[in-house]
Amino acid sequence: MTAMTSGQSSLVETKPQPDIYTLLLIVAIIFLAVTVGMVMYNLMTTYGLTFAEMFTGREISPV
Repeated sequence: MTAMTSGQSSLVETKPQPDIYTLLLIVAIIFLAVTVGMVMYNLMTTYGLTFAEMFTGREISPV
């Protein structure tokens, strides 16, 4: 983005508003949470793991 200064012909670079960065951070956090949820659901349904078994380090056999 650029902005014209009054009375001068030079361009001044402006930064995006902080709201954009906040929105991008919120979108990234939501995307990460959905991805983790999908992976956990897949492990529970495909391999029959419980929530606690995902964190015990138990090896699972390939399907």
